[in-house]
Amino acid sequence: MMQRPADQPRPVETRSSRWPGLRLSRSGGLALLIVILSLQAWTYRYQEILFARPQGYHAWRQSDCLSMAWHYMQLDLPWWDGRMHYLGTEGTGRALSELPLLPYLIGKVWRSTGQQEWLYRATVLLLSISGLISLYFTVNTLLKDGVLAAWVSAFLFTSPMVAYYANNFLSNAAALAFVLNGWYAAASGMERSSRPRLVGAVVLFTLAGLLKATAALSLLILIAIVLISFLPFRHVLLGTWRPRHRAVILVAGLAGLFAIAAWYSYARWYNAGQAQGVFLIGTLPYWSIPKEELASVWQGISDHLRRDYLRPDLYFVLMAMFALAVFASHRIPRALWMAFTLLCLGVLCIDILFFGALRDHDYYSLDQVVIFPAVLLLGLLALVRGSSGMTRTWPFQLALLVVLVHGTDFARRRMTDRYSTWMNKEYLTQHEPLGRIQEALLAIGVDRSARVVSVPDISFNRSLYLMERSGWTDFDGLSDDPNKLQAKLDQGARFLLTTNDSVLLKPSLRPFLAHPIGRFENVRIFALEVPDRNH
Repeated sequence: MMQRPADQPRPVETRSSRWPGLRLSRSGGLALLIVILSLQAWTYRYQEILFARPQGYHAWRQSDCLSMAWHYMQLDLPWWDGRMHYLGTEGTGRALSELPLLPYLIGKVWRSTGQQEWLYRATVLLLSISGLISLYFTVNTLLKDGVLAAWVSAFLFTSPMVAYYANNFLSNAAALAFVLNGWYAAASGMERSSRPRLVGAVVLFTLAGLLKATAALSLLILIAIVLISFLPFRHVLLGTWRPRHRAVILVAGLAGLFAIAAWYSYARWYNAGQAQGVFLIGTLPYWSIPKEELASVWQGISDHLRRDYLRPDLYFVLMAMFALAVFASHRIPRALWMAFTLLCLGVLCIDILFFGALRDHDYYSLDQVVIFPAVLLLGLLALVRGSSGMTRTWPFQLALLVVLVHGTDFARRRMTDRYSTWMNKEYLTQHEPLGRIQEALLAIGVDRSARVVSVPDISFNRSLYLMERSGWTDFDGLSDDPNKLQAKLDQGARFLLTTNDSVLLKPSLRPFLAHPIGRFENVRIFALEVPDRNH
């Protein structure tokens, strides 16, 4: 038996050599990610939700998107002419907000396939998965570790908000996907000095901003870093790193910002011309909120933090990763620190400018969840560059798995809340029959050209879209004001539908309930008489 010579030092035993964990190549890590995402999606019941009607939390906004897609299908409209079932102030139904890319494309597909809502969900889901896969490639580019890259991407998918909107109808999820795809294009483009990839990153960030204005933050960060690279003290902020193709990035980036500004200017002009009163294209800054409402807004934000953004104890994981990054800041390139600092400042500015919307609208924060993987990336980069090998040991990887399991279970329970509790009560108890009422309406003479009033629905399009009839809802207290209701008769309303019998007790509605013509489950239908102007 051979013996080690006396002068030969004993090899240092690292944690990695004592507890070797899973090591995966780039392709192996991608396969692991796909398995994890598939298990998470199954846990969230995507196989059922994919075929569900618009419902749950923020079904209001879901129905707006679907209503626009329906009109692109039925009327074969140009993409710049958006319409909805809710006819608005002047009875035109015209309205726009973000670039209607998804409603327009889905509407065109529906012209061939028929109204298949699952195709809409599937399209958003495919975009969302592409974003998570791109996030994997971005992290792997920097960490060179397939297991850690898969974990970071799957961690983001444990956010209940991300899980809920990833296969939904809102454009916000698509905007987030374009941001994540743009991150990989930017990271790989800078690593390879690839002009096409860098331009592609600008295009993706621009698309994200067109789908959701706040998602343009990544484009602003990219432009800001390029501008900083021209400053005389750039080494203090960016270190030795200097981006290539700076002129191309600047020209393309400014063109992207112009396109975003041009679209929202057009949408504002379009809405003002129609006097719709549907979409407000602007901000709700902190200083515009009345003092007596500030407490309720803060409470709403607190509720979202506890149940919508992440499992509460996962915030401690983020804090630990950030502490590691700060403690070992010398291991992280200054350019990454600069990008992260700009990201944090950008998120803070967005939250201040849209503070009033954060109480009830969690999806206003959807594109800002990119801060979660950014924090994880910095912390893991500090660990990987510490050369202890700890991140490749099975105890560490087991801890990562525990985080994913508990985060996924939390998201599963929150998904159940959104589809089964008070968050979906209005659909389950009132609106579900409206999705099956079309034939019954035709049988009593309420054809698809008839203008209707639907109460007590306070959204724009929830009930109208489900029954496929244009008209007005109880938005702006229509059922409480006979004069407003009479004005809708003057604009062509001929039928009134109720989905809750409690509304029948309103004195303001009684004059309009004299001619019942039908009932379908919980839905009552009344004919509205046009007053005789000669008497």
